[in-house]
Amino acid sequence: MPQDYTWIVFLVLMAAMLWWMSRSSKKARQQMMDQREAAIQVGKTVVTNAGFFGTIVDIDGDAVTLASPSGDETVWLKSAIRSEADIPLALAPEEDEYDDSALEDSYEDLDGEARPE
Repeated sequence: MPQDYTWIVFLVLMAAMLWWMSRSSKKARQQMMDQREAAIQVGKTVVTNAGFFGTIVDIDGDAVTLASPSGDETVWLKSAIRSEADIPLALAPEEDEYDDSALEDSYEDLDGEARPE
């Protein structure tokens, strides 16, 4: 008889775990959607699901116009916007710090001889 109660308790615990996991994933999904909706405003920099970074120029219904860092404008679906993000641009090296004369001296042909100038 006690063995029958063990299975019932086990099944109730499993059902409670499934319910809790479903509830927490719904909360996380809703929070992500709220963040995405807050990011979709003219002037904000966003990233799409495809990895395109751009600044929102115009919103027309479900169409969002994004301007790339080079100034080109493309139209995306609102659902393709993932979140607000900064454009990850590399910093340009200082001219004083970059010296290419050392690189020129180290070039050699495949046979081990120095290149003629």
